[in-house]
Amino acid sequence: MLINPKAKAALTLLLAINLFNYIDRYILSATIAGIESDLLRNHSPDNKKALLGILATCFMASFMIFAPIFGIFCTKIKRWHLIGYGVIFWSLASGLSGLSGTVAKLNEGSTISGLPVGIIMAFVGSYAFLALTRCMVGVGEAAYGPIAPTILSDLYPEKNRGMIMSIFYGAIPVGSALGYAFGGIAGWPNAFYWVIPPGILLGVLCFLMPEPEIGAQESSHLPPKKIQIKDALILLKTPSIIFNILGMTANTFAIGGIAYWFPYYVSIFRQNGTEQEAGIIMGLLIVISGLLATLCGGFAADYFSRYHKGAYFLVSGIGMIVGFPVFLAVLYVPFPFAWVLIFIACFCTFLNTGPTNAILLNVSPPLLRPMAFAITIFVIHALGDAISPWIIGGIADSFPFERTITVDGQDLVEKVGNLNAGFVAVSVMYFLAGVFWLLGAKHLETDTLKAHSINL
Repeated sequence: MLINPKAKAALTLLLAINLFNYIDRYILSATIAGIESDLLRNHSPDNKKALLGILATCFMASFMIFAPIFGIFCTKIKRWHLIGYGVIFWSLASGLSGLSGTVAKLNEGSTISGLPVGIIMAFVGSYAFLALTRCMVGVGEAAYGPIAPTILSDLYPEKNRGMIMSIFYGAIPVGSALGYAFGGIAGWPNAFYWVIPPGILLGVLCFLMPEPEIGAQESSHLPPKKIQIKDALILLKTPSIIFNILGMTANTFAIGGIAYWFPYYVSIFRQNGTEQEAGIIMGLLIVISGLLATLCGGFAADYFSRYHKGAYFLVSGIGMIVGFPVFLAVLYVPFPFAWVLIFIACFCTFLNTGPTNAILLNVSPPLLRPMAFAITIFVIHALGDAISPWIIGGIADSFPFERTITVDGQDLVEKVGNLNAGFVAVSVMYFLAGVFWLLGAKHLETDTLKAHSINL
């Protein structure tokens, strides 16, 4: 596959941005215990897990709401400029997330109260301020999420998009792993400050990139024109898009909630090492299994599409069906053997990353691709990881149990939220994702041909 220099430069920059995107997301997961200690120390233990889960919901809620808005804006201004503004904004907002922890620690020994300075300090060092900054991060990332893949689709032909999307989304396991590991090493709240300088640099570089023509890689290349909201009906009448969104939503619901809680689950619930150790090990497993699976999934989908036109769907669906029982076994197998099953489950989960995003590009008319990604982002997060972290936390709080722990040589009884119950409840979505993708396979060839014939 020959790659022209402009396409290679665009892929490299977008890959780097996507990497920091997921580093930022998973720093939060690796610092939950510190956030709980500093910002929720005076809250009732009966709802702490739900409140911690809502922090992920804050990010996803703003992300999914603003993604469709930016998906429309990208037809009015340069896509690279919109991405640049978004990256800089979310990097600064991430730094403000760390500020809540720094100020909370300062407030512990402060005697200032009632004055404007005291009121501001109290708010900045609160859970509410952290929730607000996570919403701001979501706004910044919404300017990037639905647009970046469309730039790549205008630089790379259809036959190579499975692999290109896998390379681009290979940043997910690597960034997630680095977020887990870096969050564990730098700790709360310092980890949030370190993402600011590289984020701003990457944002500035976006303003130097040339804007590709929309639909430049299509055989029926048409000049850009204005699109309207009603054009979304074309997407919603496409079976491949519907089945793909259903599968991605179920997958996002399960994986988003489980990934958010996992370092806490391993260290606190399963009492296997510290949260820092769990984050580092989880990060290493994700970066190896996830990157390998993401690349293998893209390669396998491109290769087998020569023999079966629905291969992009089949590779994605089979991976999830196989991964479902493996994940359930993780909840009952003791550590360190459970880490082996976690590796296999992660591999199965990441097989779909490249193929499912390539499906969206291939079955959407070029002018509607930003809208297709915006709709997808809204639905998969609104019904997926925007709600699953606090649902898991809520279920865990609803099914508590007592266990005995030893502290300073004394046996104490503590009340623990049952995260196993929360994980089991959402894991069925693993299986449903596989079913939806398998059902979509028979529609892919017809929908791809139809996308090329539509004249807006």
